[in-house]
Amino acid sequence: MSALDQLIPAPRLLEIDHVDVAADPQRAWERVRHGDLANSPVARALFALREIPERLAGRRPDTRLRLDDLVSTPERPGFGVLVDDPPEEVAVGAIGQVWKPEIPFVHVADAAQFAAFSQPGYIRVAWALRVLRPGHDVTRIELELRVDATDEAAWRRFRAYFRLIGPASRFIRRSGLAAVAHDVEGSQRDDDLCPMPGDALLPDATGQLTDAITIHASPDTVWPWLVQMGSGRGGFYSIDLLDNANRRSVREVHPGLQALAVGDVVPARPGHADGFEVLMLDEPRALVLGGLYDGERQLPFASPRPAAYSHVTWAFALEPIDGAHTRVRVRVRAALAKGTEGRLAWIGPVHRLMEAAQLRNLAARVEGRVRRDDWRDLVEGAGGAARVLAALFAPHRRAARSHWGLTAAEASRPFPGDDLVPDPTWGWTHAVRIDAPASAAWPWVAQIGADRAGFYSYQWLENLFGSELTNAERVHPEWEVRAGDDFMLHAKLPPLRIASVEPGRSFVAFADEPGVAVSWLFLVEPLDDGHCRFVSRYRCRCGKDLKTRLEFGPWLAEPLGFAMDRRMLLGVRERAEASALRTAS
Repeated sequence: MSALDQLIPAPRLLEIDHVDVAADPQRAWERVRHGDLANSPVARALFALREIPERLAGRRPDTRLRLDDLVSTPERPGFGVLVDDPPEEVAVGAIGQVWKPEIPFVHVADAAQFAAFSQPGYIRVAWALRVLRPGHDVTRIELELRVDATDEAAWRRFRAYFRLIGPASRFIRRSGLAAVAHDVEGSQRDDDLCPMPGDALLPDATGQLTDAITIHASPDTVWPWLVQMGSGRGGFYSIDLLDNANRRSVREVHPGLQALAVGDVVPARPGHADGFEVLMLDEPRALVLGGLYDGERQLPFASPRPAAYSHVTWAFALEPIDGAHTRVRVRVRAALAKGTEGRLAWIGPVHRLMEAAQLRNLAARVEGRVRRDDWRDLVEGAGGAARVLAALFAPHRRAARSHWGLTAAEASRPFPGDDLVPDPTWGWTHAVRIDAPASAAWPWVAQIGADRAGFYSYQWLENLFGSELTNAERVHPEWEVRAGDDFMLHAKLPPLRIASVEPGRSFVAFADEPGVAVSWLFLVEPLDDGHCRFVSRYRCRCGKDLKTRLEFGPWLAEPLGFAMDRRMLLGVRERAEASALRTAS
């Protein structure tokens, strides 16, 4: 039983973060138990913002966060150490109304009083730091947060408050763990002094920066994520708004992006051929990128330097720690033309920020810790919900929506699978033109399904209602539809059955239950050698009783179906056109 199991056995909120370090557990424990947990620039800046009122009042708050200083007393209640189990775990807790600007805390003397507290109107929050040993030469530092409320009113207030401060809280916790890891490992070795592949390629470097992270995976597992980096490829896993035109970096390993050779150029910006030249490949140990730049123009790395130049290398080294962990070190070195070295003063901090984000996000991807839905999914889902509502309140537009992307005549012609529901009560035939051949679109269509590639639609909106799906970023040949397969619409709904498949062209899903019959056609029609059309045709026959018509009739299902189906068609188009473009290049 952990310390938090004693303090809050049934939390309403539970979040866990961790970092793996190549360090001795005792050294890690000393840093966690007695060091400054806010020893990172980001954490200090955020704490300083919070403490502005105190500074304006003439007080000088202590911006350090050391467990030794967390003591709750009747005179000054607040956070205090409730469980101390060296050298493995320490737990801290507090009781208060945290949503208030001046938090009214309640003092508790020990863990038993904390666990027993039940006065209405309060939040009980506790967090624990653990030092674990998951493998040889690897120590895991884990931070677990738990929150509970003494009544529903307090929980509602906290939930609204946490929606606002939750992202900052997570950022502070992760930044703090990263700072702790850097301190712990830095006390054993200085990453910036270790030689790395690619150092000799730029012997006169003006400056260099080195960052590192320990990833719970073997080098063979990390390597594919590195070689698919690049704008227009997999992205850089960093801050996409700044280095990938806000296009989300990929969340899957893409087989089509694994081909990389010395001399290739990895694009640095969307729509530009220039970027980073591949200087060294030693699978799965080292990848070295670099570039020689004359202003905006890229020259071959080994070319003579022009009068105004910047010459850089960007090296990634993968060092196995044991069979299950890899130390990833990243080093950037730069040589700048005389008189321009001052640029390093602002380039350095920006690079530190971007590199830290890259390593953190790389580890999350490799370890399978990426959140299913991010802010982009939420924003897009909100737009989808607005489209559903607009259609719901415009039933007079139902006929026009029923053939979106087609003329009424095109939608009224016979299609495969029509004989399964020959006399539908209602339905739709939607379509989208794709600037790619049918051979590029079909693989994406053939893997549609809630338990396979998703529906390429409003993922967050679907998951809000329990679909538990993830829209695929790449083609998975093993998911291609076959006659007789189940076709899942939702994790908690009975499936349709695949009635027929014409490989490369179409498949039809079908269900015939008492009172309702449904067919759904997915058709890829070639238009010419370089273009095709993707058609989605849904036909439903439902009984006349009120319950059946409300559940399966057009009043609610059609607005929802129109919005989701339209986004699915566009999602297939985006993927098919992008894959065709990559193949052409």
